Amino acid sequence: MSATTYSPQEAAAISGAPLAAIQKAITTRKIPARVTGTAKRRQLDETALLAFALVAALPAALRLSLGVAYQLLRRMPSGSDAGELVIGEVVRIDAGKALAAARRRLALYDRARQIIVSNPAIMGGMPTIRGTRITAQSILGRLESGDNVESVLEDYPCLDRDAVEAAALYAKTNPPRGRPGGKLWRGTS
Repeated sequence: MSATTYSPQEAAAISGAPLAAIQKAITTRKIPARVTGTAKRRQLDETALLAFALVAALPAALRLSLGVAYQLLRRMPSGSDAGELVIGEVVRIDAGKALAAARRRLALYDRARQIIVSNPAIMGGMPTIRGTRITAQSILGRLESGDNVESVLEDYPCLDRDAVEAAALYAKTNPPRGRPGGKLWRGTS
């Protein structure tokens, strides 16, 4: 597993687990988190992120605690994506199949970290796709309002499918902070 760490917000978007469940697991120390930076932000490693995804991917009849999922994934040989997780002598979980969607989102997010930049001279510092003036938030807004990836690609031929999906995932995990700009109360009667 890599040494990259993820915020609880990022872990929620990538794993598919609710943010409140991730925060609770960190607070109750079911999943270890590192505290980094001067702001003392909590960060999760990739194994913790995948433990949330594993618990979410299992059928409701099979209940697995986060701590057990985390320990099973830690014992997996490094670099083995399609391994088998064994619980006792009876239960075997195909980790490759159970974690495929989370690993895809993880790869997309790692790509987003490479292609999304924030420069105060470009679009007021909003996160944009490198080399363009296309904001990650505008891509997410289009996808959430009903546009599909193909229509976004028609409008922006310089992008590929993964770049669009990565930008949307980045915008979802890094929402704009603070109050919205403009005077929202004007023009309403």
